Amino acid sequence: MRNSFFKALEEHAQPETVFITGDLGFGVINGFVEKYPRQFFNAGVAEQNMVGMAAGLAFEGKKVFVYSIANFTTLRPLEQIRNDVAYHDLNVTIVSVGGGLAYGPQGISHHATEDLAIMRAIPNMKVFAPGDTMEAYSITQKLIHENLGPAYLRLGRAGEATIHSSQTIRKMVLGKGLPLIESPKRDLAILSTGGMLENAITVSEKLKEKGIENSVFSFHTIKPMDIELVKKIFKEFKLVVSLEEHSCIGGFGSSLLECLPGISGINLENYLMFALPSEFTSKVGSQNFLKDFYGISPEKILSKILEKRG
Repeated sequence: MRNSFFKALEEHAQPETVFITGDLGFGVINGFVEKYPRQFFNAGVAEQNMVGMAAGLAFEGKKVFVYSIANFTTLRPLEQIRNDVAYHDLNVTIVSVGGGLAYGPQGISHHATEDLAIMRAIPNMKVFAPGDTMEAYSITQKLIHENLGPAYLRLGRAGEATIHSSQTIRKMVLGKGLPLIESPKRDLAILSTGGMLENAITVSEKLKEKGIENSVFSFHTIKPMDIELVKKIFKEFKLVVSLEEHSCIGGFGSSLLECLPGISGINLENYLMFALPSEFTSKVGSQNFLKDFYGISPEKILSKILEKRG
């Protein structure tokens, strides 16, 4: 996803596009820097100043992208994001690389497992979590060309799969859930956000091998949520499953549930939310190791779904 973001930035940058890094990304940002040297700044390890710079540039009509590891772009400059960017409804995109447990070996200081909850709660902020490389490219392209105001873009680290075809990605609309696999049977729906999309496809295929029909939806936009699609899914499907690499508090699952109060015909006993527990961890290891430990690997997800179905 990171490479797709920079590819889109380099190919679609406009005269008003500005990119600011918090002293990382060298190597992958070289193409943009060489092509647009006057539209690039390195703010150093000073994330609060970086967001303040971005706000000032946006006040002057620039569309600014600020970039760092996910915990550094959200937790350190939160006051500046809220008061400088969001309050003034500026065209600044907070770009986070390594959302979730991507930097697992670095430990809890580098985990970003509360970021969706924090960014969702800020007024005016749009929140995007692409599920594959093509979604990352498409969302970045739209952020460059459209006036979307304050936005949060949560990326994986690198090496994520390309799930979409050139046909399916054309159906992507910001703010709308995107069906990837549609079964005529309404037995099971798998709703995924961010880098969990590859896991969703893996689980879907394994369920089909067992004769269990299912549908898969990619929710690349967390805010604004596609409320009507969420209501439709919960009304029509016998079992709904949501997947996220984020705390169980305030993330994707929470945003789904916020769509449902007052809606008749919905049985939440038939909903499974796969997310991380709200706790600090002393476990250190690869992203896949930590996913499995916390029950959001394809194997653990599949096992729990089968158990739920009896």
